[in-house]
Amino acid sequence: MKNLFTNFYKNNFIYTTKEKLSKIVLLAIMLLNIIVFYILISGLDFQSNFVSNPSSKYSNKCTSVINSDVEQFSNYYYKDNFTKQKYSGIKKDENLLDSRCKTIEDKLDLIIENSDIKSLLKQNSELNKNLYKIEDDLNYIRNNYNTVLFEKISNQEKENSILENSLDSKNIKEKYDELNVKYETIKNEKDSLESSFKNSSYVKELKLYIETIKDEYLKDVNKAYDRYFYLVEIIKLIFLLPIVFAFFYLMKRYIKKELYLLYLIFKNLLIVVLIPTLFTVFLIVNKFIPKIFIEKVVEFFYNLNIPFVVYYFFIIVFVAVFIYLIIKLQKRYKKINEINKESKIAKIEFYNKNQCNYCSSKIDYKIMNFCPVCSNRLKFECKNCNEMTIFDLNYCINCSNKIED
Repeated sequence: MKNLFTNFYKNNFIYTTKEKLSKIVLLAIMLLNIIVFYILISGLDFQSNFVSNPSSKYSNKCTSVINSDVEQFSNYYYKDNFTKQKYSGIKKDENLLDSRCKTIEDKLDLIIENSDIKSLLKQNSELNKNLYKIEDDLNYIRNNYNTVLFEKISNQEKENSILENSLDSKNIKEKYDELNVKYETIKNEKDSLESSFKNSSYVKELKLYIETIKDEYLKDVNKAYDRYFYLVEIIKLIFLLPIVFAFFYLMKRYIKKELYLLYLIFKNLLIVVLIPTLFTVFLIVNKFIPKIFIEKVVEFFYNLNIPFVVYYFFIIVFVAVFIYLIIKLQKRYKKINEINKESKIAKIEFYNKNQCNYCSSKIDYKIMNFCPVCSNRLKFECKNCNEMTIFDLNYCINCSNKIED
């Protein structure tokens, strides 16, 4: 299997010789890559919009109501000002919205119409302010109780006390009890306010309805979003794969014709298209394998009562995988460099730079026939003109005649 992939890569992606490209050409290729990538992303968004989003049937706000505490009137200001507006827009098309969401919307309307939500919120806000104030006063007394005792022991006069609210050893208990009574009274008022709303027949009816449909509704929502995910990703693949095959075919064609520039252009474009394609494939695979695998691994370590070890495991796995890939990439890079050094164009470039094409050491082609560092052969005698020419080229640099083996 490994040899199969290796041979496929060598036969379809490797171009044995290279041409030196100008900076403006490289810049143009990069610009083309960016433009094509932008068009691809725009195309993917356009294709995705053809698929009906489940949110048109299972409104996010409807799901939010089902998952929230409908007995708390503090939630209804949000629903009155946002959810209702969202529903009113969706209900223009009665065929889109799920019937259960329509029922919830109707029941919400009844609650809002028959309850003065803003008045309840205002009363609740005032009660909360009073509770916070009393809590601060109670905490002040608790924190300064020792100070009162100290002043009593030292016979400190009341006028010279450092405490607020005229606290002293005689009245501190009385004020503390008085504040506690006030606190309980306000808390009871607050509970009564919440209870009056909670016991409303409309609220009870909504709560009972939600309890009846909740499990089935959430199950339907999850199924719908799963279907939506797969449909969108498959449509993306259908859009991307013809482009992948087209660029691959053109790249392979220009390899055979030995047209390096066109090969390079379409190889870059192929890589650009492969990025969203592989990402889409990864998302689809990730929906199954990794989650199942990760869940099993986490569950295994949790059963051993050492859940932190799972993080060590993932670190080791990813480090090992990336080290393997990096080593492979580096070996491939070295191998390509060795191939390039043996090419005819590379030998001329090394000659112009006065460098050994094998070890890259600085040399002088005018006076040297071999590299003094690695003993690589640099020049040899042309049989036609009997002059020294660059080793392993097709034609002599002096007489231009073809070099015989």
